[in-house]
Amino acid sequence: MGLWGKDIARTKYVGQVYVDQLSSVKKEKETLQRIAVRCENCGNNDYYSIYETSRLFRVLNISLVQCDTVYYFSCPECNFGFKLELEEFKVLEQIALINSKYLEGHISKSEFESSLRSM
Repeated sequence: MGLWGKDIARTKYVGQVYVDQLSSVKKEKETLQRIAVRCENCGNNDYYSIYETSRLFRVLNISLVQCDTVYYFSCPECNFGFKLELEEFKVLEQIALINSKYLEGHISKSEFESSLRSM
């Protein structure tokens, strides 16, 4: 490798959004209308996995610049999914973070339900 480095992609698992949550949020959020409640490929999923991938440009093994970020979700059963727009990702990320807090015991069930209702 010469002076100029290469791109490196880093993928971060953001969390899960359950299909029943997605169907209730879709009624209120116009930004999520293009997302099917169940997987279009297999139809067997109970949730979607949300991911964020960033490309870093490196020079001399030093990460210098984050070039771009891509957001996507996928079915855990068949890995079918597609890229998300930033607005879609922001809504789904909020749900995924609330789910993570609840599953890890950081918030109670009533706080969990209240957080989802307030979205």
